[in-house]
Amino acid sequence: MPRLAGIRSGSGSLRKDAVVNGQILTNAHIKDPLAWVNRYYSSCGTREKGRSSITQLFSRRLEGHVTVPLKIGLKQQNMEVLSEHLLAVSDPQSPSFGQHWSPEEVSQVFAPANETRDAVIDWLTDAGFDVSRLRVSYNKAWIHVENATVHEVEELLDTEYHVYTHESGEEHAACDSYSLPAHIVHHIELITPTVQPNIKLSSPPLERSAKLRKRSAPLLPAGCDQAFTPACIRSLYNMTYVAKATDRNSFGIVSNVPNTYLQSDLDTFFANFSPSLVGKSPLFVSIDGGIVDAVNGTDVGEDGWILQYTMTLVEPQPVTMLQVGDLITGGFISFNEWLDAVDGSYCTFEGGDDLAFDPQFPNLPIGDFQEHSCGTVKPPHVISNSRADYEYRLSPFYTQRQCNEFGKLGLMGVTVLFSAGNVGAAGSTLGYCLDDNGSVNLNATHFNPAWPAACPWITAVGGTQVKANVSGVAVNGVTQEEVWNQDLTHGFFESGGGGFSNRFAMPQYQKASVKSFLKQLQKTNPSQLNHFNRNGRAYPDISANANNFVAVEEGELTLDSGTSGATPTVASIITLVNDARLAAGKSPVGFINPTIYSPNFAGAFNDIVSGTNQGCKGWQGDRGDGFQAVPGWDAASGVGTPNLGLLIEKWLALP
Repeated sequence: MPRLAGIRSGSGSLRKDAVVNGQILTNAHIKDPLAWVNRYYSSCGTREKGRSSITQLFSRRLEGHVTVPLKIGLKQQNMEVLSEHLLAVSDPQSPSFGQHWSPEEVSQVFAPANETRDAVIDWLTDAGFDVSRLRVSYNKAWIHVENATVHEVEELLDTEYHVYTHESGEEHAACDSYSLPAHIVHHIELITPTVQPNIKLSSPPLERSAKLRKRSAPLLPAGCDQAFTPACIRSLYNMTYVAKATDRNSFGIVSNVPNTYLQSDLDTFFANFSPSLVGKSPLFVSIDGGIVDAVNGTDVGEDGWILQYTMTLVEPQPVTMLQVGDLITGGFISFNEWLDAVDGSYCTFEGGDDLAFDPQFPNLPIGDFQEHSCGTVKPPHVISNSRADYEYRLSPFYTQRQCNEFGKLGLMGVTVLFSAGNVGAAGSTLGYCLDDNGSVNLNATHFNPAWPAACPWITAVGGTQVKANVSGVAVNGVTQEEVWNQDLTHGFFESGGGGFSNRFAMPQYQKASVKSFLKQLQKTNPSQLNHFNRNGRAYPDISANANNFVAVEEGELTLDSGTSGATPTVASIITLVNDARLAAGKSPVGFINPTIYSPNFAGAFNDIVSGTNQGCKGWQGDRGDGFQAVPGWDAASGVGTPNLGLLIEKWLALP
């Protein structure tokens, strides 16, 4: 039977018919195979930045009698109409606006076809697996092969499994390549465990001085440009509305080990800015063993100030902390863990996890068993995630499947917000970008899109800052904000993320706004058009202040910056919009992008027209400029910053 070959072991390139985790990669080429497994993960606050190193070494062949949790992800049907269905319930001009789907309806429409399931089962039984060993997930998306041995899987996939050891001493099992019969490849999206293009290792993080990582706040704020407080947010974004439908509303903050918070810090902050909250804590939901361990936690800063602000801004609406407990080898964090928890059909057994990027439950034969949270959490109406990665570091299949899941949540009426990142249009705070081969280096000149900001089905939040020596209050209708861009020290920059996806096409809802921006760019800086994919999904969608948040960390007043603060600020505002709609007997707003880009909503945002985010270091000397803020949408600030009062008015006018 003819087969399609997988990645060639030891080769620096992929064959044109390569099958990686079930996806055919056409004309794929990787100059440096190590670049494909190099990974960098960052928090979008100012604290956590790290860079990985490739130090995993081959150890031995994995013994043939060892069992592996073989799971085969079946190709879902109707994915080509996901966007159509999502826009039907999200476009303010649609007669179906706000008519969100139930989880059962989503599963029914997108489940793999019966012929796909039958074809894969026939393939497995022909290969010698008794049908009694095959378990189909309830949503028909996965087939789990019980007690598959390494020898059986190697025969099935024409591969070899090896054990690898990395610098921490931990071992991983994986194969370098695998192949599938030609007649079956189009029925399969993913097989785990197989190849691991992303080896989860990390080297010591980029160091900063203690002064930069934790800056003391002035005792008396001189102004919103120097010390940003909840009062500044309320003033800038017209936040006078008080929640009144809290029994029907919900708001979740995704958090990851080792981040946590101290109740004493919350209380100190609340005593100064929201006294009625003293003694109150966020609602707590544990995912994959997440705990609030303020004694042994290694970073109580970022989660602390996020909760301090969100709880204050939406009071009396409770805020839920979705605490993910599993820390992936090397310190990497998977977005799929909280997705698994809010959608049981997306779990390892019954959904989209990939052992190349996500933790395994139970662990591979090498490791400890850990319980997996699958479908254990009802998704909040608004979910805020202050983390960001980079599109190029994840496989195309992985990003596509994850993006589809975000779209499904939108169908169910959930607003998913992600940080657009803290590095402008570049690939690191040092301004490294992508070269022609897709690798990050000092002299590269192509902008490096963030993930999941590059997914068209989430709302990406960029960063602004209050201009120096102004009150922060709009004057004559003109906001006193500009694009956030900080020079921390000696070329170490942070600025609001913005750019264009290299994988996802520009969605219809933003085409008019983005094309207008590109037309202006063609006149003012045409050479910049050569450094990004002008046909890609553009971001950010919206922005908020990301600079100088006054917070309390371990008993001390500090100043924190980052889109880690901008994202939950926007999420708080959308939560209050939902409250107003729920109180009026209407549905939550769900996926907001088609609405915020619509002409009728243009006046509900403070247009950011000054400032530039970071570009490529190798492009124009020490730091090339990224994108310039202009009237209307731009790739530095999106549609602008929100005006809650006007947003509530406009959203209440919709069905």
